[in-house]
Amino acid sequence: MSSTTHNTHAAHHEAEGEHHYQPQVLTMPHAQVTQDILRASSTMGRTYKLALALFGGLFIAGFAVFIVRARDGFDTFTSWAYLMATFGFIFTTAMSAPIFSVTQRMVRSHWRRPMGRSAEVLSVAGIVGALMFIPLVLLLPNADNRKTIWMTFPGAPHVYELAALIGIVALGLAILYVSAIPDLAAIRDHGTGWRKSLARRLASSFRGTPREWKGIKAMLMVLGVLYFLFLIGVHTMIASDFALSLVPGWKDAIFPAWHAISGLQSAVACTILVTFLLYKFGGYKDYISVDQFWGASKIMLALSLLWMYFWLSGFMIFWYGRQPVELAVIKLFFAESYRFPWAMAVCLNFAVPFLLLIWNAARKSMIAPTIVSCSILLGTFFDRIRIYVGSFTVADVRADALHELHAGPLLENPPPHLPGTADVFMILGGLGGALFIIMLAIKFFPPISIWEVTEGMLYRRKRRFLKREIMVMGKPD
Repeated sequence: MSSTTHNTHAAHHEAEGEHHYQPQVLTMPHAQVTQDILRASSTMGRTYKLALALFGGLFIAGFAVFIVRARDGFDTFTSWAYLMATFGFIFTTAMSAPIFSVTQRMVRSHWRRPMGRSAEVLSVAGIVGALMFIPLVLLLPNADNRKTIWMTFPGAPHVYELAALIGIVALGLAILYVSAIPDLAAIRDHGTGWRKSLARRLASSFRGTPREWKGIKAMLMVLGVLYFLFLIGVHTMIASDFALSLVPGWKDAIFPAWHAISGLQSAVACTILVTFLLYKFGGYKDYISVDQFWGASKIMLALSLLWMYFWLSGFMIFWYGRQPVELAVIKLFFAESYRFPWAMAVCLNFAVPFLLLIWNAARKSMIAPTIVSCSILLGTFFDRIRIYVGSFTVADVRADALHELHAGPLLENPPPHLPGTADVFMILGGLGGALFIIMLAIKFFPPISIWEVTEGMLYRRKRRFLKREIMVMGKPD
């Protein structure tokens, strides 16, 4: 076992006479960690129940409005524009969140241990996302003789879009389940009631042998690689089929990659926000510290810079081209019809993260990364409205362009499509359904991974060095 010493070079001198920041070193027994986390995850306070009732009510109301509108059929895009924007938001944020845990586990970062499960448990929102996606696929015409990434593949795009989305949802749930097997075994052995009965079924054969641990870690690596590949692919398909192909003349090879970068940025933001809520209201203060926010905020700053770089790389083509169709695209998405959502996206997804997180003192705190996370999630919501509501509006105005191989370019912009009462209900219903199922999941899958936190405790020790204590970390590989 090699060892590295984390003396606090990373921590700045906050002020003369003040203490250096010391990374968290847990010293409590394993049994206490298990009891604490199981007790906190099984507790249902009054606030939790009220929130669950609120989100469940919103989901039911949104679903009722969806049924009423579905009776008119799926012949027009505009009627479902805000449903698509809501799905795009859920997919970009909660459904993309497991990628944070996957990538950090691959690079073997240890600070992420208390927040990895927060990212994985968000994958359950994919169940609501899949339900929303099924009617949206019905809107797309087949791929024959029109601009699409599918050429003349049989069944395109419907079969492949649905298969890819179901695949990403299944992989997210599989990562959550495999990662949680040791914790489910702890619930099986120490839990009570329905949680114990269900855990007994899901983790009946796990005994913690070296072979089982090796198998779990191998499965998490394989599932993680597949999830990463699927996530980038699904971002590409959704950005292409539900935006690019609906707008005549919109040709932007970087747009799908930029859409995926937005998903990675939102994944980190979601994870930080959930971790902060668990720290503040979940009863996990002993296991969450500045370490997690400090480490994640560095990634979030880098992704915010990439967000702007990728967008600027695509926008240059339109700006320097100045062809009539390119000017029309600029007016539609940036300068006229949807300039407000675009301005909000630039401010909230780039300016706020950049101006706050360039300061080390802000990164090395819990509050600033949480504020930036809220900013990014709100900015992403505005951006999904800009992209998908704008594209769906054009699809209705220029429906002929969807069915002709050489349809004319977009030269006149439709006015912005503002949400009506039914649209607002469907937005709140979709978000409420995602939050409802996430809140249910965290009461069965402990949002702090017991086995990963306990494993991390084995690697960290406090040691005396000269006149101060330092953290010594052992790395097994």
